[in-house]
Amino acid sequence: HLLTDPAKTARYRKGFRSGQGDALAVVFPGSLLELWRVLKACVTADKIILMQAANTGLTEGSTPNGNDYDRDVVIISTLRLDKLHVLGKGEQVLAYPGTTLYSLEKALKPLGREPHSVIGSSCIGASVIGGICNNSGGSLVQRGPAYTEMSLFARINEDGKLTLVNHLGIDLGETPEQILSKLDDDRIKDDDVRHDGRHAHDYDYVHRVRD
Repeated sequence: HLLTDPAKTARYRKGFRSGQGDALAVVFPGSLLELWRVLKACVTADKIILMQAANTGLTEGSTPNGNDYDRDVVIISTLRLDKLHVLGKGEQVLAYPGTTLYSLEKALKPLGREPHSVIGSSCIGASVIGGICNNSGGSLVQRGPAYTEMSLFARINEDGKLTLVNHLGIDLGETPEQILSKLDDDRIKDDDVRHDGRHAHDYDYVHRVRD
C-alpha cells in the first residue's frame, strides 16, 4: 500500500481536469490509526502532506501543482477509509475520509433521504468530504451548500507538533490512539453522541436565500 514508481503514481499526481506534479510517494492507509502514524512520520521527516480522496476535484486541490515546492510531497490516499455510520434514526451520518457520495446515497435511500449532492458528482465516485470542503450542492437551491461544524481533524500547532482535534460531538476518548481505534473498531454507541449546538447543515441558508 505504498507506491513510489512514477508510472504507478501518475494517476494520483494528475488532477481530474488540470494540475500535475511530482510526489515522493503515494500512501494508502487501511485504518484511521495507520493514517495518523503516516501523518506523524511525514511531519517528523518535514514532508509536504497532500490528502487525497477520490481525486475528482476541478480546482487542483487534490494533486501537486507543478514541481517548484521547497520539500518533497507525499500524497496520502484515503480511498481505503470508506466506512459510513448512520447515526440515530438517520438524522446524521458519520462519514470517513474516503466515503463516497454513492455509498452515502445508497445508505440514505431506505430512509427516504438524499445526500447533499445528487448531481454528477456521485456517478464519478466523488467523496463526501470533498463535497463538504468545496461547499458543493449549491445548485440544489432548496437545500443549500454542503456544510458542517462537526469534524475530526489533525493539525500542526505553533510548536510544529501534530495534534488531533475532535469536533465531532462524539465521545471517543482522550488520546489520538483511543479516538481513532474506537472509530476503526466501529465502537460508537448512541449514548456517545452529544447534541451540543453544533450544526451539520447550513442552517441559515434559507434566510439568506429569501433575503
